[in-house]
Amino acid sequence: MDTLIPEADMVVTEALEQTASALRHVVAAGGVTSIDGAPGTGRTVALQYALSLLPTGPAVRRVPIPVGATVSQLRHAIAEALALEVRPDNRYNTTDQALATALRHPHVLVYDDIQRLSPPALEYLCRLAADPGASTTLVRTGTGSTRALQRIPELASRILTRRHIPPLTPTQTQAVLPAYHPPWGKAPPQHVARADERCARGNFRAFAQITAHVIDAVLTDPLAHSGSALIEAACRRLGGI
Repeated sequence: MDTLIPEADMVVTEALEQTASALRHVVAAGGVTSIDGAPGTGRTVALQYALSLLPTGPAVRRVPIPVGATVSQLRHAIAEALALEVRPDNRYNTTDQALATALRHPHVLVYDDIQRLSPPALEYLCRLAADPGASTTLVRTGTGSTRALQRIPELASRILTRRHIPPLTPTQTQAVLPAYHPPWGKAPPQHVARADERCARGNFRAFAQITAHVIDAVLTDPLAHSGSALIEAACRRLGGI
C-alpha cells in the first residue's frame, strides 16, 4: 500500500497468489504478461509479492516510464535500467544493438504505468518482444494496461497471461482486514461491512487510509472513541459516511 501504517501486516489474498503463479509461469516461458487493476486495488503489491517469490535466475529490472515518453526516451530508459553505458546522443542503432546483446541474457523487465506510452513506443516494445534471440520476460502493469496493449495487435498477441486485480469482495474483506491490522479484528462484522459499502468499496488503499485515520485518532485522544466509532469517524474524514 502507498500509505505506511504502523503494525500493518502483509496479507496474501487470492489475487496475490494467482499473480505470483502467473508470473512464475511467464518467466519460465520467457513471455509477456499484463497486470492491471483500478488504482488502490493492490496491483503494485501483487507485483512486488510475485517478484519476491521468483526463483534465483533472471535479473529483475524496473523501467521508469515518463508521461508521454518518446521512443528515444523509452529506449534510453531501458538501457539505463540494464546499466548500459549509452549517451542520449548515441545513434539509435548503436543503442538498439547494445540492448539486443544485453537482452540475450535472462531478464525480467517491469514497465509500470504502461498506459502512458504512445503507439510508437508500444511498437518498440513489440520489437523487443519479437526478437528471437532475447531471453527476457516483459511485465507490463498499470491501470488499463491490457487495454493499452490492445492498441498494438502484434504486441497484444504475445501476452501469455493477463491478470486483473479486482477489488476485494465483501467476504474477502471480512477475512483479510483482521489480519491486516488489529482495529479491524475488534470491529463487529456489520461495521466492517458498513465501512466497505459506504467508503472503501473493496479498495485496499481506502482501507489503509481508514486505518491511518483510526490510528491518528487513538494517538490524538485515546479516550475519545472506541471500537466501531473510530472506524465511522475515519470514514467521515474520507467523506464516505
